[in-house]
Amino acid sequence: MIGQTLAAAVNVLNPSMLVIGGGVSRLGNVLLAEVRSAVYQRSLPLATRNLPIVMSELDDVAGVVGASVMAAEGVLSFADR
Repeated sequence: MIGQTLAAAVNVLNPSMLVIGGGVSRLGNVLLAEVRSAVYQRSLPLATRNLPIVMSELDDVAGVVGASVMAAEGVLSFADR
């Protein structure tokens, strides 16, 4: 299901990289292989030609770090107004 959902996102958004993180990343290489397989099979070839799918180096704190960055960017962009 994760791979199918990510494949749909890849087809719409055409990202330059997919990073798998958070608690689900504890499954490791088994999860990564399945996600890669689903994304590469279900996405447009042009969208996946140079698309790396990797595990986050932040482990379980990926969500917290991402939320912190988004909050900081929001504050800084508000200060620019």
